[in-house]
Amino acid sequence: MVMMQPAQSKPAIADEQESFDLSIVLVCWNNRTYLEPCLDSLYQAGLMHRFDVVVVDNGSTDGSQTMVQQRFPAVRIIQNDGNVGLSRASNQGIAATTGRYVLLLNNDTLVNAPSLDALVDFLAKTPEAGAVGGRLLNPDGTFQAGYAHFSSLLEEFLITTHLGEMVWPGYPAHFDQHETKRVGWLSSACLLVRRAAIDQVGLLDEEYFIYGDEADLQYRLQRAGWAVYYLPYATTIHYGGRSMDRWKRRKMVYRGKMLFYQKNYGPARAGALRLMLGGISAAKLAGWSLAAAAPGWRERARKELSSNLDVIKLCLSPSDCSLG
Repeated sequence: MVMMQPAQSKPAIADEQESFDLSIVLVCWNNRTYLEPCLDSLYQAGLMHRFDVVVVDNGSTDGSQTMVQQRFPAVRIIQNDGNVGLSRASNQGIAATTGRYVLLLNNDTLVNAPSLDALVDFLAKTPEAGAVGGRLLNPDGTFQAGYAHFSSLLEEFLITTHLGEMVWPGYPAHFDQHETKRVGWLSSACLLVRRAAIDQVGLLDEEYFIYGDEADLQYRLQRAGWAVYYLPYATTIHYGGRSMDRWKRRKMVYRGKMLFYQKNYGPARAGALRLMLGGISAAKLAGWSLAAAAPGWRERARKELSSNLDVIKLCLSPSDCSLG
């Protein structure tokens, strides 16, 4: 169940003369439909901690900037000429803020004060924690995602073939209803990071255009001695996948996985991952080629064929994982 926020007359928004407990960074790219209610939820929540908000716009053409200026004058906008990617834009927002804690927040989310305040309070009381997050919920309040382990090749096989989710609903995400625990990594849809930890390990790696950057950051945090925690009672509604369709997203997700393995697991495991993902995509390519002959499947098959072909090309071109 979604945790409801208590009614308060005035949110704890800091002015320019005050220090911030919390800096909230959102990246937008033609997502005004979701950005507006997201900002509404932030400013209407009644947060107990002083906060500022920065929106980094990646060249939107849907009027997002005008909407923010008119409806949320306290929000600072950093304007990019084009889509520079999620990690680079997030870094711009982090660098432009000074809060002791930085909240990386997707623009297709709805937040509540008890959960955000709980995340801030947890970092304040847990000095070894470099980052913390909670449960992501679907708009109907059902479970969407919790925490994940840093993957193995077996886990990537179960994810890519969808065998994992056939056995364990929501796989590879895990959640605990009552237990606060140390975990591998959490989605940056709503991830609170200690600025001192970022200062130590560095910003998000901008070689990740989108996907994989948050896992890489949390991997580096833990290698530097910081802990990452999961708070099951802290909840955020996340619509998810609103910036691109599933077929375009597949290549970007796989690119992030390959780059993570290349950077953190070494060339042997990275090569094995490429071989596995390429082989599975080739098998899917053959299957969808047959499905394309059926009139009712032609449009879906066309998209699947194009998407899996893009993945195969990516697997055959290692240099692609080093491109921004």
